Amino acid sequence: MDIQAEINWIHQEIDKMKDPSFVEKLKHLLQSINNTAIDSDTAYNLDIENALENIKKGNFYTEDQAKEIAKKWGRK
Repeated sequence: MDIQAEINWIHQEIDKMKDPSFVEKLKHLLQSINNTAIDSDTAYNLDIENALENIKKGNFYTEDQAKEIAKKWGRK
């Protein structure tokens, strides 16, 4: 089935639905998916901006420093 056929089938099934609880759950699911995508994009862009600002300020580790730090991970 192609995507448009899938969407049409979903529309038909939703149109048949009479259970308010199901409709509310579907609504929350769709809202959650939409909000997550927006939040993820915003957070991703903010992370990049922060990383670039830290690089400009000299707040970063060299490759050798990062390797030394990584060697210590998991050791206590």
